[in-house]
Amino acid sequence: MTAPTASSDRRDWITFLSDYGLDDHLVGVCKGVIARIAPHVRIIDVCHQVKPQDVGIGATMLAEAAPYLPVGVHLALVDPFKATHARGVAVRCRDGSVFVSPDNGVASRGWEVAGGAEEAYELANRALWAPTPARSFRGRDIFAPVAAHLATGVPLTEVGPAVPVDSLVQVETHVPAVHGDHVHGAIRMIDHFGNLALNVRRSDLEAAGIQLGDVLELRCGGRTLEVPFTLAFGEVPPGRTAVCEDSFRAITVAVNGGRADRVLKAGSGDPVVLGRL
Repeated sequence: MTAPTASSDRRDWITFLSDYGLDDHLVGVCKGVIARIAPHVRIIDVCHQVKPQDVGIGATMLAEAAPYLPVGVHLALVDPFKATHARGVAVRCRDGSVFVSPDNGVASRGWEVAGGAEEAYELANRALWAPTPARSFRGRDIFAPVAAHLATGVPLTEVGPAVPVDSLVQVETHVPAVHGDHVHGAIRMIDHFGNLALNVRRSDLEAAGIQLGDVLELRCGGRTLEVPFTLAFGEVPPGRTAVCEDSFRAITVAVNGGRADRVLKAGSGDPVVLGRL
């Protein structure tokens, strides 16, 4: 395919989310690739501590961060190594943002926040890649260079052939269920502090008759606890567990001064039941 053609559609921001971690040089190398191609760009590190290869958690983090990010190019790299890689895609959304990622669902919730995917293209133009891409580091050799070229103003249509938007992979969404005075949900993710962010909203609890200030029954990880529904975990004594609403409007299980994941021996995806006493 042809070499990149500059246009006036230059972007000043690239945001970057990955599961690369911060223990080695992978993130720095990708940012270096971007800087060499698009030295004018400012990069926002959304998170690089996504649980390794966990597309669902990456999708959740990106969607929660998206309302606070500038319009620009959003680079999302959670790309489990498989015999046949997920294709790379660039997806333009209604607000003007472009998401560059593997087509495995990692950016799909972000598209929704940005107004919905309007057009998509496969990353197939090798003129935008590193000259000799390594099969095991597509972030450095394909995704980062393409994101950088888009930021310089290369038209989206030049990254490769158009892809039907309805063919893009969507990450699976687990919806909580209200049964009488109980809510059946699951742990969406565990944050840095060990808090358990659930796929449950305050409206779900209220639908089960649970109100702020109530003591409720929490079942998780084979344990059953009676815990208060509070505004913040700081309202309970140190070492005590509470259910509260976090800054992203999700219901969260937290321990004041401790880690809820350890107290409940729970992990991402585990079922949780919250009931009215």
